[in-house]
Amino acid sequence: MKHILLLVICMLVSCKKENGTYNKKENSNIYKMSSLEKDFHKSNYFNEERIKRDKFLVTSKGDNLAYSELELYYSYNNLRKDEILPYSLMMVEKFKKYKYCTNLFEDFLEFYSGKSNNYDGTEKSLIDYLGGINKLDESQKRYLIYFLNIGAKNNDFGSVRYLEIIYRNGLGVSVNTKSADSLKSCIKEKFPAKRGER
Repeated sequence: MKHILLLVICMLVSCKKENGTYNKKENSNIYKMSSLEKDFHKSNYFNEERIKRDKFLVTSKGDNLAYSELELYYSYNNLRKDEILPYSLMMVEKFKKYKYCTNLFEDFLEFYSGKSNNYDGTEKSLIDYLGGINKLDESQKRYLIYFLNIGAKNNDFGSVRYLEIIYRNGLGVSVNTKSADSLKSCIKEKFPAKRGER
């Protein structure tokens, strides 16, 4: 009898050690979340109704304020940051709000490369961040640059700036100093207030 009891206790302890899948009282399978999943379920700056409303306003109207709130929400919730992608895509493709092309580029770059934005205000860190494009395959690179080109044609400063850096440093494309210089001239001409950032 002692051996059987000892065997049952060992089985229960063993099951508990394997992710705690058994409940002692019910002896049935119970799902237990990992710590990573628990972190995923936690949200900062989270009001479910507000976020749902923002998502609705973005998908139905391309609302700028709602999109900004979603950006803020996902920036505070790093494990959910990829969820902003469809909303960024809608703002650019469905509602033709080209000022978000840089956002969409960054969202896709981080999604494809797994590299977070580590920009600290220096040229070196921006080049390092944009260098994540080198991790992508050719079709992904073309797709991301497509959005920067759309943004540049529609006077999105970030898109023009990113393209200049990409062409000047050969990030994901061949070095093209002529295009980079042309884009730099465009920045000086169209965005004189932004020149101090260079």
